[in-house]
Amino acid sequence: PKIINNIKRVLLGGVVMIKVFGIGNILLCDDGIGVRVAENLKEEIEALGDDIEVIIGKTDVLYCINKIEEDDEVVIIDSTYFMTRPGAVTVKSLDRCDEFINYDYSPHEESLLSLLRKERRDVKGYLIGIEISHIDYSEELSKILNRKFKDICTRVYNEISEIVS
Repeated sequence: PKIINNIKRVLLGGVVMIKVFGIGNILLCDDGIGVRVAENLKEEIEALGDDIEVIIGKTDVLYCINKIEEDDEVVIIDSTYFMTRPGAVTVKSLDRCDEFINYDYSPHEESLLSLLRKERRDVKGYLIGIEISHIDYSEELSKILNRKFKDICTRVYNEISEIVS
């Protein structure tokens, strides 16, 4: 895959790739909202340009990190708990996300955002956070996020369109 990405870079004239990651655990109700939105919007987002790739990362942080090349920009779509209204979409530059990172070392439950901010601070990009209603053992989104899903997808797509334009 690295060779293919390098060939793609050369063919595209050294254009920086934008990698959009759908992150979350789809077995924990609203925690999977980032994955669900990325899956739903994958074709539309990738149609924005040849330099955009949507990656369904789920909880596989190492897989995601290995997909990020040196000059790539990233967009992370993930669930958030900022204590706002469920379904609210928040966009933050990665370099403005340090306040959400626990810098104590822990080998467990490391998120893509925290790993990037700890180990790959040179990576530029954005967090698109979607406020959860609740986390529970369920493969279904909460009723409130399910009801707002189409609107959430529209807002996330509009934010990504703005980022890549």
